[in-house]
Amino acid sequence: MDFPVSAITKPIIGKLIALQSFFFARPRLDIDLRNNQDGLYGQRSLGPSSKQDHAEPIPVPYAKYDFEFYWNYKLRIKNNSSKTAYNIKIEKIHKTAIDYLEKLDDIASLKDGDVIELDYKLKFRSSKNGREAKKFLSHFPGHLEKVEILISYTNESRKKFYTRFVATPEMKTNEHLLRRPK
Repeated sequence: MDFPVSAITKPIIGKLIALQSFFFARPRLDIDLRNNQDGLYGQRSLGPSSKQDHAEPIPVPYAKYDFEFYWNYKLRIKNNSSKTAYNIKIEKIHKTAIDYLEKLDDIASLKDGDVIELDYKLKFRSSKNGREAKKFLSHFPGHLEKVEILISYTNESRKKFYTRFVATPEMKTNEHLLRRPK
């Protein structure tokens, strides 16, 4: 009895392709920072500053005040692939003691097209006069050159992947990585 080689190899190749897509297919998560429409950004005066540049009496335009500047963002994480992303974790994000980031569920996962939105609030305190404060305040935090966020997630076979998001005043980029960047 003669069997053609293709009768044997077709099922084997089919199984190998299925295994390859199981182990190596990756989800792709994209990140975006958007100003929260409830309170985009602003400043709050904390009173006159003890750090003044002029001797007493200080002219009003030169009087420095302690300000707290704030930027309210929505951190959006979206699955832009047909593969589910499991165990999503925020590995790196700019966050000081006065900043706020809504907690991400420890067992968060995203199916195809799903989105997670988290509140992300940046704050910065500084002594400035009125003119300096107005110049400092914009849609992007004036004290930062960039905001970098790194998230990790796994596929069904628990292989870990990363997305690095970098936002500057001019642009936003997502980079999909196979290894944790240094």
